Amino acid sequence: MRQHRLQDPDTLGDKIVKVVLPTVLGALAGKIFKTIWDNQVTNRHAPAGGDSAEDAQQQGFIASVIFAAASAAFGSVISTLGTRGSNALVTRRQNRRSGK
Repeated sequence: MRQHRLQDPDTLGDKIVKVVLPTVLGALAGKIFKTIWDNQVTNRHAPAGGDSAEDAQQQGFIASVIFAAASAAFGSVISTLGTRGSNALVTRRQNRRSGK
């Protein structure tokens, strides 16, 4: 176990970057997506005065399902890109440290 730890090229800082960067990007992207959704979609599709309560409830449910699916897809893409970016950053730092 000690030998494996000594041969690992990742420093503690590298491991932190690999975990924290995608997490922060995902959280930030989620907040931005929710803000855009609230400003653009929710305000634009507010129930009209003539809609019944049942219609408004059904539209709210459908909007919630669409938001959940779109938010999950967007979060997945951002998380994947964040992981790739952090791995590339760590690899570049390791190559610089080793003199390659």
